[in-house]
Amino acid sequence: MRKNKLPDNLLKGYVFLLITTILWSAGGPVIKYTLSYIPPFTFLFLRFLIVCIILLPYTIYEVQKVKVDPRDYLNLFLLGVFSQSAIALIFVALKYTTVIDDATIGVLGSILSVAAGSYFYNEKISKNLKIGLVLSSIGTLIIVIEPLFTGLGKTEITGRIFGNILLLLYNFFWVVFIVWSKMDMGEESKLLKKTLSFVHIKPMRKNYPPTLITAISMFVGLFTIAPLSVFEMTGIFGEINNFNIMEIDPKGIFGLFYMAIFSSIVAYALYQKAISMVRVSDLAFFHYLSPVFTIPFAYLLLKEIPTPLVIIGSVFIAIGIYIAEKNGSD
Repeated sequence: MRKNKLPDNLLKGYVFLLITTILWSAGGPVIKYTLSYIPPFTFLFLRFLIVCIILLPYTIYEVQKVKVDPRDYLNLFLLGVFSQSAIALIFVALKYTTVIDDATIGVLGSILSVAAGSYFYNEKISKNLKIGLVLSSIGTLIIVIEPLFTGLGKTEITGRIFGNILLLLYNFFWVVFIVWSKMDMGEESKLLKKTLSFVHIKPMRKNYPPTLITAISMFVGLFTIAPLSVFEMTGIFGEINNFNIMEIDPKGIFGLFYMAIFSSIVAYALYQKAISMVRVSDLAFFHYLSPVFTIPFAYLLLKEIPTPLVIIGSVFIAIGIYIAEKNGSD
């Protein structure tokens, strides 16, 4: 007799998360690679523009069918800011830091997700999960301190620190998005309701399809990033950008369309569906896989080679994931 068989819905959620993790793991290297051809805010704006053009017919149809409650406009806007607008932090950070740092700092964000899931939704943290968290945290720490042993100059180290701070800030926004999304999809959390009430925000009046929330968030990203792109092009952020959209290198076009189609539409749609099927802690542990997938992508696109410390840290993370997911819960 087979033991610990996963429910079909949970298994489907895990498959969605695995696909999403692979697509997003390639995203960091693709972004850094494409930044050589397109400046960050312009890159992000063009990405949202392509996505929104593709999603416009669906969004119009779905909004007419679902009838969004006007009282939910603020919630939908804020979810878009936390999930999409905040990505600007990653695009800027990758000008200064490495994609491997990006992936491993994302692991720290996952630890925050587990803590938030336990705090707001009373999700049980099993013995295996605790051990996995400790091992994964050790692996992350090893990789975070790795730059101190690479012989970088003060300027490079300062740049890495600045980029990593931006990445930490993004991961904080992402945790807020995850926790908030679960409640908006019907999961009860009295504590989260109380927290939102403290800042005068009420929960969604209706439950909306995950794909619609994703589509709306993309439009929020488009309209919030557009001014930043204009500022970048006109030199408000520093030097004037001479970028010409009609002269984009084919390699830049590849990166732009990868981020628009696979890392945006496909990945976010699958992720939103998965959120309603799994626990917050499950979301976190799939994020732990990111460094494992990111390293080969980083080498193929950027020739970033992991040092022995990065490899050791990744092994700790992989072992932590294995132990945490073994037998699921006590």
